[in-house]
Amino acid sequence: MSANIADWFEERAGLKGWWKRKKGLLIPDHVNFFYCFGGISFTIILLQLLTGIFMIFFYIPKPEEAFDSIIRMSSEVPFGWLARNMHRWGATILIATLLTHMCSVFYHKAFQRPRELNWLSGFVLLIVVSLFSITGTILPWNWRGYWVLVIWADFVGTLPLAGEFIKLPLLEYFTVGRSFIIHILILPIIAVTLLTLHFKMTKRHGISGPL
Repeated sequence: MSANIADWFEERAGLKGWWKRKKGLLIPDHVNFFYCFGGISFTIILLQLLTGIFMIFFYIPKPEEAFDSIIRMSSEVPFGWLARNMHRWGATILIATLLTHMCSVFYHKAFQRPRELNWLSGFVLLIVVSLFSITGTILPWNWRGYWVLVIWADFVGTLPLAGEFIKLPLLEYFTVGRSFIIHILILPIIAVTLLTLHFKMTKRHGISGPL
């Protein structure tokens, strides 16, 4: 019975055939461990997505309830502590793997023609991931979240010309609720767009060769 179901599913989905084709792809001799960090980063992004969706159901984006909702999720919700810690540490590890990936790109000169769009989309994606980290740190709205907002607002204020004009609205209007919307809606849309472009360019031009 189970074999019939598996055959029926395979006939329509073709997952086994797809997996066999992927396994049969040749790997260039010059590929080493550091070429894996792009895939590692993408795996962590998927884990961040899953743990983030889990936490959305229990987080309350209100200043007076945000921190308590996270504590409640960590202590009362089954595996809530695991999801929170995976999400929190995953963000740190993701930045580390992306920076390692970027160093590998520099070393192999993969930013040169014709891979300029690979490099540009990856660099902007690193900035987006940093914004994910900043907005995510603000969401608990504890002392750390407050000071992260203040420090980054001061940093923005040092920018030439428009810095001071941006700083005041940032402090006045960047609430927990708006940070939540940016974190779960606006930034993910931008990230998916950049990832799609990044993968399409990588598929088009392939991975870079040796120096």
